Amino acid sequence: MKQFEKDDIIDVAFQTATDAELFASQPQEQAKTPEQAQQESEEALRALSEEVMKDPARCFCRNCGQPILKDASVCVHCNYVVNPIALQQGQRLVRARRESYQSKSHVRIRQFITNLTGLDLETPQEKARWTVRKQAYHFETEGAVYCTNCGREVDPGASVCIACNYVLNPLAVQRAQMAVRDRTAKLSRKDLIKSILIPGYGRKMYQMYAQRRPQVALPCRKAGYVNMGLIAAAAVIILTILSNL
Repeated sequence: MKQFEKDDIIDVAFQTATDAELFASQPQEQAKTPEQAQQESEEALRALSEEVMKDPARCFCRNCGQPILKDASVCVHCNYVVNPIALQQGQRLVRARRESYQSKSHVRIRQFITNLTGLDLETPQEKARWTVRKQAYHFETEGAVYCTNCGREVDPGASVCIACNYVLNPLAVQRAQMAVRDRTAKLSRKDLIKSILIPGYGRKMYQMYAQRRPQVALPCRKAGYVNMGLIAAAAVIILTILSNL
């Protein structure tokens, strides 16, 4: 029996919706013009987009725009890796099952007979189940990019779909929200007073927000200078008093 290497790509079966389920066949009474076919395709896409909003189990491939299930790791239409972490988990699961199968006593006996006589005793069903087939999986989108929620074409760098307001890149949205909060942040009276009265507080605030919130960091640094001046003045007064005693 073939020994598989660690870098072999496991062919994991991924369930997806069938074309017959997604698009009901229409009777072809007469030949359609390209414009009519394009219009019907757009109408079918709009209908499917409305349906997908109601079906929590269905979404679209970001690379090819074809309908898939939301728990799919790889798009069966274009081999685009939709969920790399789930794909790795599926590969580990298949490897564990294959190793468990190969460790069974009857499989080892059959392998011994095969090595001794050259007779292949493995059934076609077992071959189809355990044969590893390398797939041309890819992690980068090619050409147009589609919304995973409604299937409409979107800008490759978009964080939110303008058609259905679906968040395509949660991290980018969080960064944008944080940037807005940083730009609109205002210096609080509490932080200003602390920067003046507490030694080192203004310097700490400046180090934290010098890049993100300069409108807050700069006044805190100036207040920290005031604090240093007050401390120096107080030290001079105390030394003067002590010297006059």
